Amino acid sequence: MSVRADLPPGAISVVGRLFDSLADREEHHGAPSRAAFEAAYGSESTLALLLRVCATHVPEVGLAEARLLRCEYYTARPRAAGHGRTAQPATAPEALAPWATKKSQAWPRSWQELLPGLLDAPVREGTIRRHVASVDRCAALVPALRCPPRLGWLFGWELGRLLQDGYAGKGIASVAPRTISNYLGGLVALGLHGELDADELNGLRAVRQSWLRKGRVSRKGKQDRLDVLYAAGGYDLIVQALAAEVERARRLPAWTAEHERARSTSAILAVMINWPARTGDVAGWRLGDELVRTPWGEWTLRYRQEKTGRMANAGPLWPETGEILDLHLLAGRPGRLAQTRFAQLRGANWLTQGPAARPSRWPSEQVKRVTGLPAHDLRTVAADYLRCHAAETAADRVAALLGHASRQAGAEYRSDCAATAGQSEWQAIRARIAES
Repeated sequence: MSVRADLPPGAISVVGRLFDSLADREEHHGAPSRAAFEAAYGSESTLALLLRVCATHVPEVGLAEARLLRCEYYTARPRAAGHGRTAQPATAPEALAPWATKKSQAWPRSWQELLPGLLDAPVREGTIRRHVASVDRCAALVPALRCPPRLGWLFGWELGRLLQDGYAGKGIASVAPRTISNYLGGLVALGLHGELDADELNGLRAVRQSWLRKGRVSRKGKQDRLDVLYAAGGYDLIVQALAAEVERARRLPAWTAEHERARSTSAILAVMINWPARTGDVAGWRLGDELVRTPWGEWTLRYRQEKTGRMANAGPLWPETGEILDLHLLAGRPGRLAQTRFAQLRGANWLTQGPAARPSRWPSEQVKRVTGLPAHDLRTVAADYLRCHAAETAADRVAALLGHASRQAGAEYRSDCAATAGQSEWQAIRARIAES
């Protein structure tokens, strides 16, 4: 590095100490160890100076290990109350009752009395969680209603009206009929398993069915988003966003949070194009368990779906997907260290490369940030392409790809534009292939 007059005070000294440390340890500057960095700085500010100078003037120095040191400083800083969010670990099945009981503390008393029956119901834990979350959402709206929280036809009707119209004064946004039906479904499950009076339960069911019918005949909100996607080129738009994030990660210094987010987003997109999993499952995958890398560089994916409890086996992922997963795994380190890095991170979450996971919605938020679509919409896009490409076997393939127990469940994942934009796109692609 040439001496420059505009270097900040101490820059030459701290970079010199880093290279002295590398020489003492006989390490290559492309992949310095944590110990090499620790020997070069004495405080957080000095570490920050070292990273800024290296990123600007000595970009060939690998800064991946320094990113971990910076994160430790961030974690150790005291946080003001209410600031910063951390991922909540998944609740174990045996801890479900305390978790739900704590969540129900703000519910009306009559609803709390029905909760034990729901917790003892012979249904999957994931289903109980969804019902409790729906009931909790409904309980938050009780103060804005003009009727008492007695479960039945009247309460269901007033709740549905409030959810449809919204309530700006209380910060309540309008929601779609299908979503209203889902919320009311949680109350129906609470009443069914909690042995609510039959007349009241039937009234609640009737209101829910009414909203369900409205939802079936109304246009889904995602259709507008998918129309825009197909008009912009379908998967081409997603691949362009993926390539842009890969390039962005390559341009940014490996020690920055922006670099970490860019490579994480590119990895999420690469996997979801290959295998469009649910965002909650994506957030929880671990290296060496669900995601496995072989010594020859092949990545495989096999995991248990949180929603259904069924195993999903994607098998070997595409080589292009594996290359992007390697870039994410290496986090700026030389490619020759990919399998060594994988061995070091066995058992770690694949996105954070640590013990904690991201919040379940984080993968979808990153997909939407760069494509305008939530990750869930990619499942519909994948189903559209399968139907257009292999109509005779599409039903079974869609069920397998999306992790459904039946072919009928996959019918929900069909866009209005699948038979037009998607079909014509596939026909054009196949025609070009035939001509070549």
